[in-house]
Amino acid sequence: MRHPKAPAKVAPLPQKTRFDRKLAAELDTLRSQGEIGLARLLDAAITTQKIALDSLVNVSYKDSADRGAVDKYLEDNVEILDACNYFMDKMEHIDKYVDSLRVVLHLADKGGAGKPRTRALELLESCQSMEKNCKVMENQRESCLKKMLRQKLCHETELSEVMCGSKAMALMCCRFLELGLSFDPKRGLPLMKMSDQGRSCWLRMLQELAKEAEGGGEKKKVQRRRCWSSLLMQTEAAAREVKEQMKGKREKEMKYAVERLKISCRELENGVKIIEERVKSLYKSLIDVRMTLLGILSHSRSN
Repeated sequence: MRHPKAPAKVAPLPQKTRFDRKLAAELDTLRSQGEIGLARLLDAAITTQKIALDSLVNVSYKDSADRGAVDKYLEDNVEILDACNYFMDKMEHIDKYVDSLRVVLHLADKGGAGKPRTRALELLESCQSMEKNCKVMENQRESCLKKMLRQKLCHETELSEVMCGSKAMALMCCRFLELGLSFDPKRGLPLMKMSDQGRSCWLRMLQELAKEAEGGGEKKKVQRRRCWSSLLMQTEAAAREVKEQMKGKREKEMKYAVERLKISCRELENGVKIIEERVKSLYKSLIDVRMTLLGILSHSRSN
C-alpha cells in the first residue's frame, strides 16, 4: 500500500530588514508621484543614502562575510563620486553654452544687419562647437558608466544589502543623468543587472522602476529619452532656428525664433540649477556613507 507523500517543506520567507522596509517605502512613494523627473530621482537617491547611514549604525560587520563587499563598494564609490564630478563639469559647460546664447539674444535684440548680426552668427557657430565638445565628453564617460551598470547587483548579508541599495540608487541616477544631460538623443546605456530579487522587496521595485523609466518598445524608448533631454534638445533646436533665420534675413520670423530661444534658455538654466544642487547633495551623502564604512573597517581592525 502506497502512502501519500508528505508535502515538501517550504522555506520560510526571510524576515525583511529595516533597510528593506524603509527603501521600499521610499521607492513606493517615488512611483506614486507619476512621471519621474531627474530632480525626483535624485531626491530619492539622496534619501537612500540617509537611510543607508541610519542602517549602518544598526548592522553588525562580519569580517569574513562582509570584507570583500565593503572593499568593492569603496572602489565603486570612488567611480560614482567621479561621475558626480563629471556631471558638475558637464553642467558648467551647459551654463557657458547658455551664456553664449544670451549674448546672441542680446545682439539679435539690437536688430539690423552689420557687425551685431555677424558677431551673433560667429557665436552660434561657437555654440555648435560646444555641443560637439560635450558629445566628446559624453563618449569618454559613457564607457565607465557602462562597465558599472553591467555589474550584477546582489547581497548576502544585512550590511551588504545596505551597500547594494546605496550603490544601486546612485547608479540609476548616474544612468539617467547621462541621458538627461546629453546633446545626443540616441545615446543609450544598459539597465542595471539585478539578482536575488526574492529576498529584498526594494530590489524588485527598483528593477520595475528602472524599466518604467526606460519605457517599453522602441518608440517609447525614444520618447523617454526625449523627455530626459528635452530642455537641451529644445534649446539646441531653437539656436539652430535663430541661425537659419539670421542667414535668411527674415526679420519677422527671426523675432519669433529669438523669443523661442529666450524661453528655452530660461528653462534650461533653471533646470540645470535644480539638478546641480541635488548632484552636490548626492555627492556629499555618498561621502558620508563612505566615511562611515571606513570607520567600521577601522574599528574592526582595532578590536
